[in-house]
Amino acid sequence: MKLLSHALTSVLSLLLMAPHAQAQYGDSLSDDGGSPRPNPPTEASSSPAPETDPTPFELPTLRPIAEPTPVATPSPTATVRPSPSATPNTATGQRPELSYTFGSLQEGKRVPLTLKLDNASQMSASSFPIRGTISYQDVPYNHSQAVARKVTFQIDATGQTVVPLLFQSPGRKKLEIRTQTQPGAVRNPMVFVAPFPATTFPLPTDTSRFSRKPDDWRVWVNLQTSDTQRQYYMVTFQDEIVQKLLTSSATPDKVTPLGSFKLGPKAESPKSTIYESVMPFWTTILVPGFSFEYGNHGLVGESYLYYLGTPASHGCLRLSNKWVRQGSDW
Repeated sequence: MKLLSHALTSVLSLLLMAPHAQAQYGDSLSDDGGSPRPNPPTEASSSPAPETDPTPFELPTLRPIAEPTPVATPSPTATVRPSPSATPNTATGQRPELSYTFGSLQEGKRVPLTLKLDNASQMSASSFPIRGTISYQDVPYNHSQAVARKVTFQIDATGQTVVPLLFQSPGRKKLEIRTQTQPGAVRNPMVFVAPFPATTFPLPTDTSRFSRKPDDWRVWVNLQTSDTQRQYYMVTFQDEIVQKLLTSSATPDKVTPLGSFKLGPKAESPKSTIYESVMPFWTTILVPGFSFEYGNHGLVGESYLYYLGTPASHGCLRLSNKWVRQGSDW
């Protein structure tokens, strides 16, 4: 019982302390927020005071805070930029806006590339001429490793120019068109170059533009064969393909010499002393160490035409009679 009485006394003390502390906080302020008011007198009595609700206190009156005097914010200063002139000075760094137009691209054919400055009218006369380069990778006619080709161009005050491009191999090409001005313009178009077709008979050709200078002409012979590649005899004039014709070189048990050779004497209808066959429209291939043993020619009949593009000869290059007669100026 003593322990229970002591526990109840402790709880009661805690309960009585809370309102007492609250009253002390409320008594510390007057109604008007000024000096503290006196605490109410307490009666000295041995009997405990009757439990009453604590006197509610009034919250302090909030004093209004004076609003700060607004300070005038300075208005921003407008930056006036000069309007672009019709002919701005190159010192302002006017960048050329370059566009391009291609024709149909084909292996071995010169194709015009039109370059145009879309903002040429906004550039000063001192900006011209604008020079630049066109760069790309290409495989030569001899099928060696790819080489880097670079073509220069110049754009005058008219704002455009035409640049002839020649690709010696087919396929996808990535070009870099760059002007040499500062700041410059760069374009990187991807193009597709169609292959020049190899045919049995020569294609119709306008020969009026051809010269008879030997240095302008060249013959390229491809002897490689595969599922997608046939042997061909390709004629170029000033690096541009004129004809690409199917041909037949030596069978595996025979030899067609490899290298660079000149073409020599012609014979209209010689007869082979070894194979007893007539070789119409013969043109000698001058192979060092061999006397008129190799050449390109046609054959009598037409059955051999079905084998053109594959190895089928004794060592010479077989071509259609129509080409060897036309191409040899008979």
